[in-house]
Amino acid sequence: MNTASRILLAALFLAAPTASLAQDAREIMIKVDDATNHSFSSSARQLKYSTCRYQVGGGKLSCAEKPRVVVVESFSRTRTTPGAPGERDLEFKALDVIIQPISDKNTATLSWGYPADKASDFWVYLPVLSKVKRIVSVADSSESGALFGSEVSAEDADVRKVRDYTYKLLGEDTFRDRPVWKIELTPTQSRLKRSYYGRIVSYIDKERFIALKEDLYDRSGRQYKQYSAMEVKQFGKVWLVTKAVMNNLTKRRITNWEHTDVALNVDIDEEFLSQRSLTDFAFRERHIQLYRKYLTQGNGGAQQESNKS
Repeated sequence: MNTASRILLAALFLAAPTASLAQDAREIMIKVDDATNHSFSSSARQLKYSTCRYQVGGGKLSCAEKPRVVVVESFSRTRTTPGAPGERDLEFKALDVIIQPISDKNTATLSWGYPADKASDFWVYLPVLSKVKRIVSVADSSESGALFGSEVSAEDADVRKVRDYTYKLLGEDTFRDRPVWKIELTPTQSRLKRSYYGRIVSYIDKERFIALKEDLYDRSGRQYKQYSAMEVKQFGKVWLVTKAVMNNLTKRRITNWEHTDVALNVDIDEEFLSQRSLTDFAFRERHIQLYRKYLTQGNGGAQQESNKS
């Protein structure tokens, strides 16, 4: 065998594991997409956000001010488009309405997600101004698009598309006693134009295929935020993160959020998830009164908790 042949074989030998790791990482994230975005068709939820500026002392983090607590009712419908694994899209419509505190009551957000490469749309209704503000895409939100004054941005809440990132398996680890894969997500050039983040390192639960922790880096490479799942529950066959923390490392602000009630695969009228619900109070309340029954009565076993960790 000549020298050139030996060099070629060596190069192929070295390249094969790298390609395999990249493919394995993508296959893992396809399963995450299935578990996170395609495992239920609709939901009614009540969530509580608690946000404060924090300080660190004695190795512990504590609020340096009285937390701002916001309670939200959330309703959504999703539809999976046909496609090969990793190429399926999720069309979604979601409406979130503040019910507490009184000063912010009836502030509402509406988000629509589209197939293909069209960016999601996001609208905010401010009752004090009786005005709807449209954010053209979640990438336009960055700092200003924080949901209800929390450290969760519109981009954080948006649905990630598998093809918008390249993936690298960094290794294996544990988080909160759960075995995880550590995977680096790098946005494609087209996605980077619509994202605040230049890189994400995600810790994926090996059994349940959900992200238990994420380190979020801005475009300059600085770690900007850290997301941590604190509680995971099973509803039927669906695993959901029901308590989580978003830590803004730059601003030293933190948001704890939790689902105080959840019902999945419920009957949500798509017309309700429209701009009419932002401004037509009577129309919105008439529908919400119907959907609250799912939260108070359960959903025929679909929301029954079978496991928790």
